[in-house]
Parts: sequence; structure tokens; C-alpha cells
Amino acid sequence: MIKRTLIAIAVVALLASTVHAGSYSIWDPYYFTKTGDGGDNSVKVDGKETKDFFWPYTITYQELTICNIPIVMKVGSYVQIYECSKKKITLAQVNCPDIDKGSGDYPCYLGCVDLKVRANFNVKLGAVLHEGDDKIITGNGGDWSVYYDGGDEVTGNGEYQTVKLCVKSWKSAIYKHAPGDSVSVGSVDVTVKPI
Repeated sequence: MIKRTLIAIAVVALLASTVHAGSYSIWDPYYFTKTGDGGDNSVKVDGKETKDFFWPYTITYQELTICNIPIVMKVGSYVQIYECSKKKITLAQVNCPDIDKGSGDYPCYLGCVDLKVRANFNVKLGAVLHEGDDKIITGNGGDWSVYYDGGDEVTGNGEYQTVKLCVKSWKSAIYKHAPGDSVSVGSVDVTVKPI
């Protein structure tokens, strides 16, 4: 009899707690509310600060944005030549009038390469030639020059633009080296500056 009474009391207690908690749903989130005038942002909870919940129920909250902070960046100047390390200019013999030289400037050479350049500011391209130790270009009183065929400016819109870099030489001292398809005679630096 005592055992039945204890079971009955336990069931009544369980029902009482269930009925008592029934007015609060475990699935209902409790929302924060913004307060303040826009300068000082804060939140408060709607309703009572403490809810009367009984096991196994828990309170859940929804996130509420109360402040948005801008993020800024110090962006520097940027210029890139696509796959520059794979580029090469091969000088090939041409008729001297093709590079605005006369017959006394023989032998004459010309070579060009396309470069894809992008930048975040308007760029003026330049170039500086460096001759190799063999002095194949100037060893016979010859000379060379470098120029951009079609323009030397790149718009700073961040998109790749193609430019053509050319080198021409005349009175080259080709007798200073054995024949070959890829004889090194120097290099060229591509330079940039803002327009």
C-alpha cells in the first residue's frame, strides 16, 4: 500500500511539474531587444529576467545584431606581369631598313615579346637594357634600343592588358660567339611608375 501511494505521489508530482511548465515551450526562443539611441547600443531581454522552467527544459536565445563595425584596409600600389619568369626575347636578323637603319649598320636584329600586365593604378612602363660580358651587341661599335610597340601605358583597373616589348640592335659583333639559337647577349628590366 505504501509502495502504491509513493508511485501515485511521484506521478502526481511529474504531472504537476509538466502542467506547470506547459505554459513555456522549450522551442520558443527568447529575443533580445535593442535599446539605446544609436550611439550606445545595448540589449535587454523581453519579459522576466528569470523564467520558471523545470527539468528537462532549457532557455534558448536568438542572436541579434546591435552594432556593425566597418573594416578598412591600407591597400598599396600593385603591378604584376603575368608569368614574367617564363618570358624571353629572341633577337633575329632583319633587314636594316626594317628597324630604320642603313646598310652601314649591318647586321641588324629585332625581337619582341608580349607581356600581360595588370595594376591598381595607372602605370607608365619603362625598360633598361643590360648587356652581357661578351659585348656581342656593342663590341663592334654597335648599339641597341628597347621600346614598347603600341604603347607603354597600362590603365589601373586591375585587368590584364597586353603590351609588346621590343629590342633592336645594329652593328652587332656576332663574330665574338659561336653560332647558336639561344646565345645570351643580355637582359632587360621592365620598370613602372605612376602616370
